[in-house]
Amino acid sequence: MKKILIILFLFVFLTGCQSLSGFTNPYQDSTQTSYEDFRTGSEGLIMQFTQNMPPPQLYDSEPFATIIEITNEGTHTVGGPGDKIYLSGFDSTIIQGIPLTGKQIPTIEGRSRYVAEPGLGMVDFRGTIRDISSLRMDKYPVIIAATACYGYETIATVPVCIDPDPYSTTNTQKVCIPESAILGTQGAPIAVDTVDVLPSKGTTRFRIYIRNVGYGDVFRNGAEYLDRCSPHSKGLNFDEIDYVQLGDVSIAGINIKQTCKPLDSTGHIKLTNGEATILCELSNIKGQTPYTTTINLVLRYGYRNSIFTETEIFPID
Repeated sequence: MKKILIILFLFVFLTGCQSLSGFTNPYQDSTQTSYEDFRTGSEGLIMQFTQNMPPPQLYDSEPFATIIEITNEGTHTVGGPGDKIYLSGFDSTIIQGIPLTGKQIPTIEGRSRYVAEPGLGMVDFRGTIRDISSLRMDKYPVIIAATACYGYETIATVPVCIDPDPYSTTNTQKVCIPESAILGTQGAPIAVDTVDVLPSKGTTRFRIYIRNVGYGDVFRNGAEYLDRCSPHSKGLNFDEIDYVQLGDVSIAGINIKQTCKPLDSTGHIKLTNGEATILCELSNIKGQTPYTTTINLVLRYGYRNSIFTETEIFPID
């Protein structure tokens, strides 16, 4: 009888353990994306021409139409004022009715902690084709370019170690040691690549490396620069391309942007060969004990990338 009771007791105990180990929190969202998951990737907007729009061959009696499919692969929402797509590369006296002022990019949300999939949108262009036989043309081969000009933002949160007295010989048990943080990408075409932590007594300096990891051109942040991004405008000047604006640098709510250099009068950083380095510092650090915290960076900029397709236009007779 005792053996039976012992067996029953063990059965109930083991069954209970299995139930507890398999417990699922009903309030836990299994689709939730972690910070590390969604703030990755080196792209902002990705474009493609809808298949056969335009087709490889057209006749001048047919209308011209194309649809640009847009994917927002990054983490910043686009579609603000000045975010546009332009068509170029064609003779506007032959392909007529295409707005040279571009078409507004619709609002497309970026990926977030709760939205893992990239946002989608589209922009369509429609026009007419002139009778090319009247121009004594047997055919009109053309490469159509679609150019996206849009504002974007990079947010990087970097865990760092702050040591108020790194050369102390009395405090040998430390919770952390200041060292470089290698980040990679943050779900945007401009990335904070690495942050070097350079400690000294009462002051910690941060050497921050920034890089263009996308496949387009970066330019100064602002509506006026978005307008000049258009292929139909006078264009961006040499001192407007390869600039990123430093929006914020803070540590536990303490803004240290004013200590960062080199910045111009509008807070922009010049990139050379797609890279830049700035130096910021946190001073008047109290105490002797090291601690962990985060440095938060925000970069703002305009971005431009283009895609191409080919078509040939023939006269109808």
